[in-house]
Amino acid sequence: MIKKILEELKADNTKFLISGSTSLKTEFDISPQEFIKFAEIDLSSEYEHNIVNALSNAKRALDCQLDSLLLCFGYYTLSQKKFWSFPKKIDLINELGIIAPRVLKKINKQRNLLEHQFIKPNQESVEDFLDITLLFIASTDRFTLKFTHLIHLRNIGLGKVYVILNNYFQEELNIYVYKTDGDMDLLPTEIDKIENELIEKMSFKNSDSEYKDLLKFYLEFSK
Repeated sequence: MIKKILEELKADNTKFLISGSTSLKTEFDISPQEFIKFAEIDLSSEYEHNIVNALSNAKRALDCQLDSLLLCFGYYTLSQKKFWSFPKKIDLINELGIIAPRVLKKINKQRNLLEHQFIKPNQESVEDFLDITLLFIASTDRFTLKFTHLIHLRNIGLGKVYVILNNYFQEELNIYVYKTDGDMDLLPTEIDKIENELIEKMSFKNSDSEYKDLLKFYLEFSK
């Protein structure tokens, strides 16, 4: 099913029409940006264990951003259920191609250097890790603070409009296919207004074969 719809979406006469953006809503009490702020306050303080606390908050910022991305991409519940390790989460981000691999390598390298639980880190290494974490968050904020959750495309030859909706609350990608003879630019709240023109509605989750291929296609419009 995904293979067939992707063939239509990737066809030469399928053209992009419009997209809609929103902010990702999570149930996390503290955001990655807040953890970064805590880490910076720790680094600028002079109490005995400020460097240790700065490192802890920098790691929390990174982990929080990663989990936010997994939620956006439909993998958060699976990652929690299967107890995904940090490297496994990074591997998925790398596979989706949303950030330069060299940035991910730097993150992995810095995190590994600071993984020793009972060794006190030095300030320079923590500052380096915080800088890399800041770079990662800045490079991926477009998927959390203002991400493309709705895409409209039109295939003139087939007389179809495709609406791809990232229903991240349900961790699925919804595709609505409408029959049309012209442009049909819909706002997110207007999808239900033309149910009589709806040809097909499909929902896909990470358990579906070729889900990643569909996700990668969708992510191309968020870069």
